[in-house]
Amino acid sequence: MTDKLTGNNKNNRKALSPNKSLFISNAEVQPLRIEDMVINVPGRGKMYFVRFKYKGCPVLARDGFRRSTTFKESTVLIDMKRDAFIREMYVLLNEGITQTTNSRFTSLIKYIRWLDDMELVAINEDFFHWNLVDSYMAWCAEQNQFGMMKKSEWWARKQSISWLLKAKGRKNDSDKLPSIKGTSKETVPHKSLDLVSELKPVVKALFRAYRELLKHFNDKTTPERHPLWDKELVEAEAARRGLTGRSLGVHRAVFKNTLFRAHPHNHLVKISMLICYMFTGINTKPLAALKISDVTFTEVQGGKYILSSVKGRSGWQDQDNTLGFSKRAKEYIEGWLKVATEMAGNDKNSPLFPHYSMSGDVNFYSEQIVCPQTSVNRLLTRLGLSTINPSMLRKTKLDTLFRVTESVYLVSMAANNALETTVRSYLHGTESMHQNNLGAAMDAKFNIAKGVGVDTAVTEAKFKYADVLDDYEYQRLRKGKDRSHESRTPTGIRCNDNRKGSAQIIDKLLKREGIEQDENEVACTDFLECWDCSEHVFVAEVTDIWLMLSFKETLQQLQQTPAVNSMPEKKYTKLFMDVETILERFNEKSLKSYQQAEERLKDGPHPLYSTVYSLNDLLEVFS
Repeated sequence: MTDKLTGNNKNNRKALSPNKSLFISNAEVQPLRIEDMVINVPGRGKMYFVRFKYKGCPVLARDGFRRSTTFKESTVLIDMKRDAFIREMYVLLNEGITQTTNSRFTSLIKYIRWLDDMELVAINEDFFHWNLVDSYMAWCAEQNQFGMMKKSEWWARKQSISWLLKAKGRKNDSDKLPSIKGTSKETVPHKSLDLVSELKPVVKALFRAYRELLKHFNDKTTPERHPLWDKELVEAEAARRGLTGRSLGVHRAVFKNTLFRAHPHNHLVKISMLICYMFTGINTKPLAALKISDVTFTEVQGGKYILSSVKGRSGWQDQDNTLGFSKRAKEYIEGWLKVATEMAGNDKNSPLFPHYSMSGDVNFYSEQIVCPQTSVNRLLTRLGLSTINPSMLRKTKLDTLFRVTESVYLVSMAANNALETTVRSYLHGTESMHQNNLGAAMDAKFNIAKGVGVDTAVTEAKFKYADVLDDYEYQRLRKGKDRSHESRTPTGIRCNDNRKGSAQIIDKLLKREGIEQDENEVACTDFLECWDCSEHVFVAEVTDIWLMLSFKETLQQLQQTPAVNSMPEKKYTKLFMDVETILERFNEKSLKSYQQAEERLKDGPHPLYSTVYSLNDLLEVFS
C-alpha cells in the first residue's frame, strides 16, 4: 500500500493478534467433587447434587433446622455411576439462578428417581434420550388419568424437561413434548384473611417488630433475637405442637439464628415491605421496583402519600397506589422514608425497599430471587399466626372494601383493575360473605335439628355470624359521612341514622294523635327492635358493652320479679337470647374492652338501669 503523503510503499496497520478473552467455551465443567456441588437459592434453600449419585436420589439428613451434608445412617447408598451427568446438570442449572432453578432441580430429582424405580438407564449415555423422555411423559399422563397426579404437577415436570432439552440444544425434541391443557382450572388462588382472627394478630406482630427494628437501626445496634419474638405465643405454639427436648430448643432458637442468616438491614426492609403491601394492596413486583423518588405527598382529602408505579400485566399503565393519612399510615411511611434515604446515602434513585447481600451489595427486590415474606413466615408459624404474602394482603383489602361499600366500581379503582376483571370476582359477593352466610345457615339448621325453635335458632345464628367492629374500625367506617343522626341506643347498639327504621312509623302515629313534630326532631325510639333494623351496628366499645351488660342485668331482674315485668314472655326470651349472643361476640372482638365494661358494672349499672323498674319506665316513655 502506498503512503499518500510520502509516496512510500508502506502498511501502517498492526496485525490483529487473537486474544484469549475472545474465546468462550460453551460449557466449562468446573473441577469440583460431586459432594461439593451445591447451588444456594436464597429463600428456597440449597440444592445438593450429590443426591443424583445414588439410586433413588435419597434425601440428606437434617442437623437441627438445616440440611447436613451427609445422608441418614439407615440409607442404603447404591452408586449409579452418573458423575458426568451430574457435572453437566450442575453447569446447566448454575446459569442465571432464579427461584425457578429450585423447581427445575426438584423436577429433575423426580425424573431420575422415576428412572431408578423403573430400572431404566441412560441410552447411549443419554439420560434424556427421546425414548426415555417419551415413556416418562406417558407415565405422567397415566398418573393424571387415575387421579394420582394433578395436571399442574405434570405441566411443571414437562416444563423442566423442556428447559433442559433446549439448554442441551435439542429444541426439536422439546417441541415434541405433549401439550397439557386445563392446568389453570386446578390453580387455587390465595384467599383473603379473616380480619379479626388472622389479619389483626399478624399486623400487630409486624408493627411491634417494625418499631423495635427501627429503634435498633436508629441506635446503630442489633437485637439479640428477632423482634417478632413473643414468649407467650412461642410457648403456646410449642405446647400445641407437643414439642420437647431438641425440637423445643430449635423452635425457640429460630428467632436468634435467623438474625445471622441475612444482612442486618434486610430484617427491617422485609417487615416494612409487608406492612406496605398491607396498607396499599399493591401488586408484588410494582412495589419491589419502587425508588425513593417514586413516593410523593399530596394535600388531598387531608393529605396522603402516593406510590407511583406501573403494572406490567395492565399494559404498563400508571397505577394509583395511595397510603391514607391515618395516624398509623403517616407514622409508618414517614419513618420508612427516613430509613430508606439514610440507607441510600440520600440518593433518591435508590430502591425504596433495598435488598442487601451479605457482602453489602444493594439491589432492587424485583431483581432478587427471594421473597420478603419467606423468612418472616417461618417466624410467624412459630408464633402460631397465619402466614401471609402480598397476594393474600391484597385480596383481604379488596374483600373488606367490597363488604363495606358493596361497590364493584370502587373495588376496581382500588385494585387498579379493569371493571370487567373485578366483576368476575365480586359480582356475587365475596367468599367470606358466602362462608359467613353458609355458616349461619348450617348453625341454624343444626340447632333446629336438636329441637331448638326455628325463631330462636335463626336469631342465634344471625347474631353469632354478624360483624362486630371495634371503635377504631367504626370511626374509620363512618369517616366523611353525615353523622348528625348517629346515636347509641339504650341497649348498647349503635344506630347509624335514627331518622330511619321505625322513626317514620312513630311519626305517623304521633300525627294521628294530633302531635306534629319538627322535621329535625323525627327520631326512632323503638330501641327493642334495633336488632332487626338495617341501621344497627355492633361496636365493641366500653360504654356500649357496659350499657348492654346493664340491660342484661335488668332483664334478669325482671325475670325474677314477674309482677314488675310487663313484657310478653316470648319477647323477653328473644331479647335475652339476643343480648347473650352479642355479648359473646363483644368478648371475642375486644377482651380488653369487655373486661373494662365488667369492672364498670361492678361499680354500678349504667344510669339508665338504676332500678328494676328502669326498663319499664323507658318503654313507657319511648314506646
